[in-house]
Amino acid sequence: MAVKFTFYGAMCVLVERSDGKKLLFDPYITENPQTDVSLDIFNDIDYLFVTHNAGDHFGDSDVIMQNASKAILISGKDVNRHVQKLVKLPRDRWFGTIYGDTRALDDVTTYHTVNAIHRSKETTNGAEASHPAFGFIVEVEPGVTYYHVGDTCLFSDMKMYRELYHPNVMTVGISSFKAPYPPCEMPPREAAYAVSYVGPDVVIPTHYPVGSKAPEEFKKHMETLAPQVTIKGDIEKPFLYIPSRVEDVI
Repeated sequence: MAVKFTFYGAMCVLVERSDGKKLLFDPYITENPQTDVSLDIFNDIDYLFVTHNAGDHFGDSDVIMQNASKAILISGKDVNRHVQKLVKLPRDRWFGTIYGDTRALDDVTTYHTVNAIHRSKETTNGAEASHPAFGFIVEVEPGVTYYHVGDTCLFSDMKMYRELYHPNVMTVGISSFKAPYPPCEMPPREAAYAVSYVGPDVVIPTHYPVGSKAPEEFKKHMETLAPQVTIKGDIEKPFLYIPSRVEDVI
């Protein structure tokens, strides 16, 4: 069995199970300068995961949920409310989540909502409220576990996630997404440490602006901190993860 991963820039990743079911994460597409794909390609997704209520993660969640008629949204209550303000969803099409939540989505896929040291925010009638931001560890199918870190700084509990869940593939943020902001989650060196803590077979470096030198810096740190990990950072170039093997899609 092979699971396909496609990175669309920012922190947007599409995961396609070997049986064809699709999981989309942090769907920042139409305003994303790193991709020009049409939102229509996501009309057949099955699950949408949103880590927090920031523009470069929430992105096109409302439009995708409106057009992808079978999709189920997994996110915090603030993201759910944001979507519901724009598109009314029946109750069976969204799950509110919080740290420690574990849910079997079907007979194949289970997700775990894990810590991300960051914040989500919501503005109502001019008042801003902070909410928790999340990471997701998803047992996509037997032998394939994906860790979508979301926005977070480095924290040592990532070592525990390695022991508990054994992720094979992970994302990691390596910079701030929009220049000229300085890194405010993980700069490249700390991102490489995060990868060494988790110990995946494959890492997708994410969350850096167009023209950034962060990917090259990240690769240099990976050479010493996690040289055994394969880096798959090309945007819109899918790869297959077969347990213990990685192949490009031609």
